[in-house]
Amino acid sequence: MTYTETDIVASIERLSGGALAALTQDQRDQLDQYHAGGPQAVNRLLPDLRLTPDMTVLDVGSGLGGPARQVARSAGCRVVGIDITPAYVDAARAFTDTAGLADRVEFFCTDIAALEPIKFDAAYTMHVQMNIADKKTFFSEIARRLRPGARFATFDVCRNGGAEPTPPLPWSLDGTDSFLATADDLCSTIESCGFELVEWVDETAWMRQWFERAAERMAASRSQATLPALLNDGPTRMLNFATAIVSDVVSIHRGSFTLAREHG
Repeated sequence: MTYTETDIVASIERLSGGALAALTQDQRDQLDQYHAGGPQAVNRLLPDLRLTPDMTVLDVGSGLGGPARQVARSAGCRVVGIDITPAYVDAARAFTDTAGLADRVEFFCTDIAALEPIKFDAAYTMHVQMNIADKKTFFSEIARRLRPGARFATFDVCRNGGAEPTPPLPWSLDGTDSFLATADDLCSTIESCGFELVEWVDETAWMRQWFERAAERMAASRSQATLPALLNDGPTRMLNFATAIVSDVVSIHRGSFTLAREHG
């Protein structure tokens, strides 16, 4: 099991030397975005969703909740985040309370298949499907929870060929729970679940630049409280991920889809 961290808020406060509520937004951005690209990746994804303040959005695999809070702040909408790791959900709720967003952002510890099939206005997922072996069922379950015509966006890691990245990685410590698909296969699988393609963009070049500036960003934050510091073997996992991107073993793709209006 890869996601075994516990007492995340206590670890953050120990590393930062202060209370969670005292962190600046820049410091939070170094901690609560459990995906490559940080808040800048969320900004690249947001226009695809075409959100308005009256909408309710589903974040599948919400992690520590950074994207969900960013979406709520940017679009003024409500966001429901779900994740299967209890410690992540607890930390996401604590972050949200201290940010004053508990009235618009909420988190539940559940799998998508167990979530009540209410109809959301939009949904997104960031760096989640790499852990999913049965991707068709995963994206079909997301489709079941969207109203016809709703937007769905994804920002994900894909395999470029037959080679696999070297573990440990942010999503897998030993490779046994890593199920990377090629970009073409991933896009086709999503389409087969009732989604119509709007846009499929290779973001790898941008992601390389983001990793190149990572050390500079961490130094500027002047804090020991960073995401790699919170994860088991975090620095090695991030370095292996960056290496896989630079060596073209993996690519990063951003996708935008619309749920077919005749879909169940």
